[in-house]
Amino acid sequence: MATEVSLKGNIRFKIRFNTAHGDTDFYWRVIIDDTEYLARSVNCNVATFSDASFDKNANAVKYHMAGVCSDFSIDEEGRAVFK
Repeated sequence: MATEVSLKGNIRFKIRFNTAHGDTDFYWRVIIDDTEYLARSVNCNVATFSDASFDKNANAVKYHMAGVCSDFSIDEEGRAVFK
């Protein structure tokens, strides 16, 4: 079971594949500000673009899909939705 999340506002997000998913099925990292959310699947109903940024924790440049939405949620099944 996933932790449910619901955010509204001018949300800038990044989506990366979770290479550390191990034996879980949380394949995606969603990064909003400095907070990371794990998701099983993602559904983007907004425009996205490729981007890169320096990750302080990894001490490396990381590549991701990014975008802006006004509504972000993760349901109890781990499905992330961007509107």
